[in-house]
Amino acid sequence: MDVVGENYPPPPFKALMARILSMVKMALLVCLLFGQNPFVLLNIPTPAVYSWALQNKMYACLMVFFFSNSIESYLISTGAFEISVNDVPLWSKIETGRLPSANEFVQMLQTFSTKTDFNAAGSINF
Repeated sequence: MDVVGENYPPPPFKALMARILSMVKMALLVCLLFGQNPFVLLNIPTPAVYSWALQNKMYACLMVFFFSNSIESYLISTGAFEISVNDVPLWSKIETGRLPSANEFVQMLQTFSTKTDFNAAGSINF
């Protein structure tokens, strides 16, 4: 029996937003660590929060890092839990909105194994 686990892809727009946020986060962290003010280059008045961040680099970098990571995780999380055997879908959390109970899971596998020749090199995909 071959068990395969993989991530369910997020919607393209959310994946793009997470990627953009990651790049902005890295640029902001580099600017803060090196004490650079990108607002001067853009001829924009420096926001008070950025001035504070330049004065409190370590605290600001940790805040930016953890806050942006939580947003990125939210954007790419699908909550999917899909079970298929030999490319036959058995369970979809996306469709049902919940995880199967242990009894439901065993019942699915038993039902599937009686309907097909599951024991002959079958694979389970999670």
